[in-house]
Amino acid sequence: MTSKVEVQVQMFCKSFRSGVLVRTALLIAVSACIAKGVSFTTSQTLPSLVGTPTEINLAGVGVPSNATLTGAGYSVTFNVPSDPGQGVVHGALEGQYAIPVGGATVSPTVAPEYLTDGYGSSLTTSAGASGNYLSTGVGTITITFATPQTSLVLLWGSVDTYNTLTLNDGYSLTGTDVATQAGFLADGTQGVGGSTYVRITPSTPFTSATFTSTMNSFEFAGVAASTTPEPSGMVLMGTIVIAIGFVAVRRRRITKAATLGQS
Repeated sequence: MTSKVEVQVQMFCKSFRSGVLVRTALLIAVSACIAKGVSFTTSQTLPSLVGTPTEINLAGVGVPSNATLTGAGYSVTFNVPSDPGQGVVHGALEGQYAIPVGGATVSPTVAPEYLTDGYGSSLTTSAGASGNYLSTGVGTITITFATPQTSLVLLWGSVDTYNTLTLNDGYSLTGTDVATQAGFLADGTQGVGGSTYVRITPSTPFTSATFTSTMNSFEFAGVAASTTPEPSGMVLMGTIVIAIGFVAVRRRRITKAATLGQS
């Protein structure tokens, strides 16, 4: 889908065909504005989001639960037919789900730390004091946002090869992708070194994120999304005009210098 900004750029470019330098200036001026690119990053610390995040709030939900969940700017639906005990969960259940690890202490021994609530919450080494999180089992969880979003952050727990996250704009991310970038094996490690924070910035806005696993389980916590506004058309046009003006002045100086050199 072509954005309004890209349409404005295309129309503006059509009106300037007087030279290679001018078109080059246009490309330089707008490349930073329209080159978005599909990307994701992993980290062991919480990634930031621009603007006011839309946070998925699981506090106070009786667990386990896979009833449709609604909140400010979002809804969460569940398709977990193989195990009604999946969905919003708490703690760990052998062979079913494990708490996503959000950090680690190193003294006196290495111990996992867990989120006490949602996005940006404090960490605890106590499993009992950890917050609720989401687990697909062999199934699917879909988060639908009321407005288009441009970034998504989550704590991806015990990363497995059979976990997949898909956005409705067509972007898809697998557990293998995440583990490769994080630098560890996608083998479902449930302790330190098996979970990672993920920040996704797809090339186009999205309104839903679908989490799927073909085996137990895809666990994730601390989910939040946000929208980064596109630059306004006037700001973009102003940038283009400045760039063209710079090139025009430079060309006149070069022409004048060449004329004086020949006289």
